[in-house]
Amino acid sequence: MTELVRVLLAHHDAPTRTGIRLELEDGGFEICGEAAEAGAAVAIAEREEPQVCLVDENLPGGAILAVDAIYRRLPATKLVVLTDSEDPKSLLAAIRAGASGYVRTDLDPTRLAATLRGVLAGEAALSRRLTFRLLETLRTRERGRSAPTTPGGPSMTDRELEVLELMSEGLPNKTIANRLSISERTVTTHDATIYSKLHVNNRVSAIQEAMRRRILSFNQQN
Repeated sequence: MTELVRVLLAHHDAPTRTGIRLELEDGGFEICGEAAEAGAAVAIAEREEPQVCLVDENLPGGAILAVDAIYRRLPATKLVVLTDSEDPKSLLAAIRAGASGYVRTDLDPTRLAATLRGVLAGEAALSRRLTFRLLETLRTRERGRSAPTTPGGPSMTDRELEVLELMSEGLPNKTIANRLSISERTVTTHDATIYSKLHVNNRVSAIQEAMRRRILSFNQQN
């Protein structure tokens, strides 16, 4: 008898969890735990050691924090983020935190089991649209890394680019800190360094100047 694949399902909406659980159980998966917020998801993952974790992008307590914490503790566990958006803003952050992909919650339920088996076999769960979005984000970041903020001046570091990208999403420093698993004080320090390198004194001016110099792409605010 084939051993069932153990899945942790972390989603804030109980009816959605029920629907996904029923579909996966029909597909040969076992739901070994359910969570409605990030802290519970991490605790259940540590206890149950699932092979796959499905994490709601809008999970209370922070989806990226949950993905990062679970990946650090259970690197063999595959993590997939569930999203309602066609253009999720936390795509790159989730991949960096350890996610193997993003799956729409309105995906044909009969395809979800096959998608997760693909992830277990080493595939990425990304649509063509999201793959293109990821490539565009990486290209923009490479331009930002290689282009000095002023002629002969220092370029942005990877972490400064991450903070700047999250700034462009309109996120407050506390949320940026949670997304990047760093302290809010560290984010404030990065803010000051970014302003200095761009020769501005506030967030709006920093975003505008970064876009003008093509350190950020215009579609990051859309």
